[in-house]
Amino acid sequence: MNIERKLARLIFPGFRFGETDPEDARRLVDMGIGGFCLYQGKVEAICDFTAELQARAAEPLLFCADYEDGPGRWALGASELPSNMAIGAAGAEEFSRRKAEITAREARALGVDWVFAPVADLATRKENPIVNVRAFGDEPRDAARLAGAYMAGLASGGTLNSIKHFPGHGETEKDSHLALPSLKRSPAQLEECELKPFAANLPAADSVMIGHLLVDDIDPEFPASFSKKIIGGLLRGKMGYKGCVVTDALSMKAINDEDAAGVSALRAGADVLLVPDDPFKLHRALLEAFRKGSISEKDADTALGRIQAMLAGISGAGPRPGREAIGSAGHRAFNAEIASDCLAWIKKSAQPALRKGETVAYLEPGNPDPAQWKGKAFVEELRRQGVEVKPARDVSGGRLLAVSFSRPQAFSGHINLSPENRAEIEKRLGADGRMTMVAFGSPFVFESFAGRLDAALCAFCAIEEFQTAAARILAGAAQARGKVPVKLKGSNWSCSAAV
Repeated sequence: MNIERKLARLIFPGFRFGETDPEDARRLVDMGIGGFCLYQGKVEAICDFTAELQARAAEPLLFCADYEDGPGRWALGASELPSNMAIGAAGAEEFSRRKAEITAREARALGVDWVFAPVADLATRKENPIVNVRAFGDEPRDAARLAGAYMAGLASGGTLNSIKHFPGHGETEKDSHLALPSLKRSPAQLEECELKPFAANLPAADSVMIGHLLVDDIDPEFPASFSKKIIGGLLRGKMGYKGCVVTDALSMKAINDEDAAGVSALRAGADVLLVPDDPFKLHRALLEAFRKGSISEKDADTALGRIQAMLAGISGAGPRPGREAIGSAGHRAFNAEIASDCLAWIKKSAQPALRKGETVAYLEPGNPDPAQWKGKAFVEELRRQGVEVKPARDVSGGRLLAVSFSRPQAFSGHINLSPENRAEIEKRLGADGRMTMVAFGSPFVFESFAGRLDAALCAFCAIEEFQTAAARILAGAAQARGKVPVKLKGSNWSCSAAV
């Protein structure tokens, strides 16, 4: 393999169904890239795409995806599964492992062999716009335990894992899709807190994804994703990790010059250069760096060796499941089976929070049109339980049922309720009103209304089965057995800032 193809093999471009030109993907395969990170797409289109390009490639391609909560978060027709924080609320390793097994089975049926999960970040800062319910919670030992179970589930299902985002993204306040976050933690604080879930699971890590964040006390000059001090010194040196290192997406706006970043990442010890905006341009930049002596053929060979060693982990995975495994009834049943164990009361009323025959004023802040409500499954089940649900705009007085769907969303830059959302709820409540509140996402939304809640329930995600369970719990037809895995009042630290 010549140097041009060796360097191409380290690049894993993104492919967005409906956006990326398939002809560009074919050209990239012919150039020799290592694989693709897939976004969006219908099940049939994904299966056809992965099969076609595998047949075209001179070397086997490795397809990867951010299927943290099951392929259904991206692939239309596949199973969407509970968030990590929902699993954290249950605290059950069995649930984490089963979630990963389902994810792996459906991913393999789609042609995807590398899942960028689990998230080992800690939800220690409520303002963090990109971690939140993607984390198992704010306690390092629990995150380590549940991440380990998830990794075991992916392995048993035949896919590769990638624990992320090293050295820990939870204690930052910026969305790295938009800007470069800074982690204000000393090496001792990192070791006591953020690094624990990673350290506990590195022996089982097929790969480690490096976050785009600046760790001032270790390397104030370079982001972790292309820092020799963090990749080479901390991860590979002090922590002894010898496996594959993958950058977070180079297209993220935390990186100003993705071509220079790709070269720097390779020199720092990264092996896979993930999702550049222009993979052809990155390839040319790598070749130019090779010609100038900034990187060597040995650098490329070392990275390729680690990728090949990682691939050995799925060499015996066996035949792929058929397409009938994707979005199967059995996988959906898992969601319903565990829902009550995952939902958690923030504040529980002595009697059922909502009673048969009661009329409630339903409010999704920022979404007044019933035709556009995200909580349709929730509302339908409340009505089956005998609760009369009406749009808040159509009700004068009566109990307010406020429902939040706040969750991390790349490139949004914010999380929890906006000032406009809070003002909308306050206006409907009036000066002395109280309400029932449900969060199908971030649990931190309750902090704004702590003194005005008659009852408050958190589902940590908005999948249909959890919406149905939430309605049944509010109506007294089921029990919520989860425990909130983050602190909601005062300090949000499980790890002391003073180490």
